[in-house]
Amino acid sequence: MQDRYVGDVGDFGKLGMFRRIADSGLRVGINWYRTYKPEEHDNNDGKHISYLNNKLFQGCDDELLDRLRQMVEGNRSIAALETAELIPDAQYYSEILRPGNDRSFSRDIWYNNSLEALSHSDIIFCDPDNGLLVKSVSLSSAKSDKYITEDELVSYYLLGKSVVFYNHRCREKEEVYLRRFKPLQLRGELVSAKWRGLKFTRGSVRDFIFILQPVHFEIVNDVIKKMMQSSWNRHFSTIDI
Repeated sequence: MQDRYVGDVGDFGKLGMFRRIADSGLRVGINWYRTYKPEEHDNNDGKHISYLNNKLFQGCDDELLDRLRQMVEGNRSIAALETAELIPDAQYYSEILRPGNDRSFSRDIWYNNSLEALSHSDIIFCDPDNGLLVKSVSLSSAKSDKYITEDELVSYYLLGKSVVFYNHRCREKEEVYLRRFKPLQLRGELVSAKWRGLKFTRGSVRDFIFILQPVHFEIVNDVIKKMMQSSWNRHFSTIDI
């Protein structure tokens, strides 16, 4: 996640989803997997805000739509997003994650700090720019800050948290693309986990992979069912994970 993305169409989808989860009684924690590279701010990425004036998005969560419009017109930043308290009673962790080639930075310390910051959450959302670490990128790579690792997801789960992570959809066929999550699903530490997936199909395709504690499954599953019966079904669909 980067400041320049705040308020884009992807934010509308994920914040709308977690507002509903928070309303169900589960406390939401968010690790933004915040990154910052000055050179990336010179391109046009992060401009996906035309949805704010698109009638297709009305009726899903109009309060959220208005609040994000105000933010885009004013202070577009992660700090502003947190201060706006769009998700009731949420906890946030927004320390910058630096790439593995930065020898002054410890990813382990950064991650352990997130455990403390989000310790009172029931369900933790992780928002890396790209998603689950791929074989072509190592933790020592300059691109590693754009990914979450299997071990980080597992560690959250072992603390009794349900976990949701963002994954950017590539151009592979869905059945091929979804195979990349099988090694994670087969991890022994996650044998008790319940899995769900949602696909947000506005702009680029964005996937949200749910690794749920059994005690949270029915609550979250009910939220998803109700979203699919509402105006949100224009933008979200379920995926078999």
